[in-house]
Amino acid sequence: MQQEIFNFKRTENLEWGDFIESDENRNALSYLMQWPNWGKNVLVIFGESGCGKTHLAGLWAQSANAVYVLRDSLNYNPRDLFGSECNFVIDNFDEIIEEEENFDWLFHFLNILTEKNKYLLILSKTRPILWKISLNDLKSRLLSYPAVEIENAGDELLFNIAKKISRDLGVYISDNALFYLLNLINRDVATLATTLKILDKFSMLHQKAITVAFIKKYLQTQVSDT
Repeated sequence: MQQEIFNFKRTENLEWGDFIESDENRNALSYLMQWPNWGKNVLVIFGESGCGKTHLAGLWAQSANAVYVLRDSLNYNPRDLFGSECNFVIDNFDEIIEEEENFDWLFHFLNILTEKNKYLLILSKTRPILWKISLNDLKSRLLSYPAVEIENAGDELLFNIAKKISRDLGVYISDNALFYLLNLINRDVATLATTLKILDKFSMLHQKAITVAFIKKYLQTQVSDT
């Protein structure tokens, strides 16, 4: 049963030293590295898509032997999730609480979490005070947990992340080209990584370096092909 309700698949082997610390994420990083001394057994990290929540959660999951609770888990008795000696991550929490029928399950899960002395990391795009929860016991419980925001990446952080991703992927791109690219695409890590992979394949195909001129030519090719 547990293979159906847990996501036991680990992310790539991440290291704390691989994460780029900045003013935007320093508080969240500090909280996670203090585990298990959170003050409570639940921590909420919130911030818009692409801010780095998933990367940090992956680091903590490795350190804390945590598994991701899948959406389908809410169809099971929450006590069934505690058969393994592990902690938990719930991603996209703000989407889960859009459905009122999930409130009772979550409240029972949190009670059992405390009973079993386990830890939970909640990831959300919105801050807890904005969560619309009609079950008052659940609402007050969630609002009692520490909540830390990760702000959107500024230009310097995004450039440093882009440099790291390009190194990790083995993609050579000049700084000028990277700055140019960052002004063209969505400012999130997933889009950046995907775009760099595509540009790398295109550059190898044409045996050209990834420069500003190359990116412009690639974009023109994409437009002409649509």
